[in-house]
Amino acid sequence: MIIDARVRPPFKSLTQVLAPEPGARPAVKHSPLVSGYERTPSMAKKSFELFIAEMDSAGIEKGILVGRQAGHRVIDNDDIAELRDRYPDRFPVALAGINGADTDAGIREIERTLGEMHFSGIAVDPGWWVPARYVDDPVNEPLYRRCAELGGVLYLTCSLMQGPDISYAEPWRIQRVANAFPTLPIVVVHGAFPYTQEMIGVMIANAPLGNLWVIPDFFQFIPGFPGAREWVDAANHFLGDRILYASSYPVRPLAQSLAEFQRFSYIPEVLDQVLSRNAATLFGIR
Repeated sequence: MIIDARVRPPFKSLTQVLAPEPGARPAVKHSPLVSGYERTPSMAKKSFELFIAEMDSAGIEKGILVGRQAGHRVIDNDDIAELRDRYPDRFPVALAGINGADTDAGIREIERTLGEMHFSGIAVDPGWWVPARYVDDPVNEPLYRRCAELGGVLYLTCSLMQGPDISYAEPWRIQRVANAFPTLPIVVVHGAFPYTQEMIGVMIANAPLGNLWVIPDFFQFIPGFPGAREWVDAANHFLGDRILYASSYPVRPLAQSLAEFQRFSYIPEVLDQVLSRNAATLFGIR
């Protein structure tokens, strides 16, 4: 079984997950994140049916639905719940996007989605909130605390993209959150790139608590990205139970992402952990 731990299929408002900022200047050149592949039919047509066909073709049995509410990028959590409930075998886990710019409203949405709608956790992008906020800002603490109280998992997106500058991806800030909320399972999306060595160090330091996981996703498997093989070495020797595979569709295609990931020299047992067992254990997927 292969579990893609972060997908946003083309379904209703989920198509807005990568919405461009209104009035933004055109890019001078394509980002490396969207280079090196051709848009698949599901991406080009924004077709959910084609997305399912591409999952089947790639051999991906299950996907974890991940929301986003950050600035102009807003996915309606009700759409995520609808998709999960329509296809529970395909999408057994859903994480609600939370906009923490208004802390009280964010807490109410956590209580609605985790308490009433049986979401498995929340996904936050503090560097994209308006105004941008560091992950360890004390203002965020009530959000993290309520998620922990309700038994949720926290997806914390941290990379060079999530914020006005790369300081918003500094791993020591993530470590502070993990230390402050030891009962809260935290999954670091994008692996805090470009701070790969520092994030691995934080993961090692976190071993006694054991509440941190990481999704390096396309910052590892796009050919040529620095630090990619460091995740492989770490997994093969001491972090094999702490790394999850994800394509992060629609940033990258399903099949090509998996093929690019599988080219690495993982120990077979570790590869099975990363592709399936770690996510299954974390979320209770059978």
